[in-house]
Amino acid sequence: MGCHNSVAKDKPAIAKLAGLAQSGQPIPWVRVYQVTPGVTWTHRKHLQAGMQCVMCHGQVAELDTMAETTSVTSMGSCIACHAAHKAGTTCQTCHAWPAS
Repeated sequence: MGCHNSVAKDKPAIAKLAGLAQSGQPIPWVRVYQVTPGVTWTHRKHLQAGMQCVMCHGQVAELDTMAETTSVTSMGSCIACHAAHKAGTTCQTCHAWPAS
C-alpha cells in the first residue's frame, strides 16, 4: 500500500483497496504487467533506489484503472533505464542462475 497511500487515494478503486488492506482481507490483484519467466524482480528494490511509479508505469495517478502503458517489461527498456541510473546491468542483476 506504500504507493496507494498517496497516489489517487480519493478514487473509488483506491479507497476500496485501502479498505481491504486495512481490514486484513486478501486483495484480489489483477496482474497487468507480466514479468518474463526467469526474471527476478521486485517493486521494493526499485522503490528503495528512489524510483517512482511514473518512471516505469507512466501517469498512473491519472488512470481510472491500471493499464499496461509502457514497455517496462522489455529487456531493452530495463537495461537502458539501469544504465541511465547507474544500476547493475550484468545478467545476474535480473536473472537467477541455477546453482552449478
